[in-house]
Amino acid sequence: MPEALSAALSRSGLPDTLGWAVTLPQTDPGALFPEERAVMQKAVPARLAEFTGGRVAARRAMAQLGLAPAPVAMDPDRAPRWPDGVVGSITHAAGLCFAVVGHSSDWSALGADLERDAALPAEIVAEVATPQELAGLAPLPAREAAARIFSAKEAAYKAQYPQTRSLFGFDAMQANLPAGEMRMVRDTGPGLGAVLPMRQHLLNGLILSLCLMPANA
Repeated sequence: MPEALSAALSRSGLPDTLGWAVTLPQTDPGALFPEERAVMQKAVPARLAEFTGGRVAARRAMAQLGLAPAPVAMDPDRAPRWPDGVVGSITHAAGLCFAVVGHSSDWSALGADLERDAALPAEIVAEVATPQELAGLAPLPAREAAARIFSAKEAAYKAQYPQTRSLFGFDAMQANLPAGEMRMVRDTGPGLGAVLPMRQHLLNGLILSLCLMPANA
């Protein structure tokens, strides 16, 4: 499965200033740096395996940019702590771990979210997406459209968070996936009216949403 997703992504035209990698969850404690192991001492096995797989993916992604292996520890708010000069994002879903990284001289922020391309439960569709957002993906049924909007909002939120440390809900951001953008509709985070770029890849039954924010844009 990682090989199939990697092959599909290789054909998707991601910028060559990004490094990225897909792995399975990992159970080898030797794959972690001491500071990474320290923050996961109380984690249940499944969470530890996802965490480890994500860090392995992050180091493989950094290697693509010529960067030496380095720890990606965790801040008190659980956000990844990237090495100086590096921005990145890690996501886990469907038994896979994905990481994307870039030099901070090229990218101001990166956000990634991986989800199954499957319908959301009907009772949470209205929480995730407005009728206008759902209509933008017509004729896709509402529950399937909401899953793609959910993923896009998660990726955009993860991109902005290291810059703003702002917490907000789904209603603070409006998705326009056909136009490849997310717009802030509440005065929080990046600010009312701020536009975050969004690209979404549908690969092997998965949704990969990427918010890639260039430096000095």
